[in-house]
Amino acid sequence: MELFFWQTTIPWVILPEMSKDAKNDWLRDIDSRQRNAVFPDTVQNEGRFWRNIWSGKTSLNLAQWAGLVILFLFLGGSVIFYLRMLWPEGQASWWQKVINGYGVYVVVLGAIVAFIVIGNRKARRKAPKR
Repeated sequence: MELFFWQTTIPWVILPEMSKDAKNDWLRDIDSRQRNAVFPDTVQNEGRFWRNIWSGKTSLNLAQWAGLVILFLFLGGSVIFYLRMLWPEGQASWWQKVINGYGVYVVVLGAIVAFIVIGNRKARRKAPKR
């Protein structure tokens, strides 16, 4: 059997209340979560990541909330700056400027979102129920 780094660095005394089989299962689970080189592993790890995020079982601490606020402020500021640079000049009303200036972006984004939604619905219908 191949010795992994975590098997040599995590002594069995760290987890004394677990049985030998439970420890082996735990170590095997850690190893499977860390493998990310081949296609099925990447899909499983990404699925686990999104399930954990959307499950809402854990709440964010203060540092995570602060990071999220900073991230949204940065992204929101960048979007506002970009949209302001693209704002069309002239005497037209604001809704005409929105349609003329951003209409192409809205149509392209709408098409991308529609393809994703349609593709996911078809894939979910074909997937077996759990």
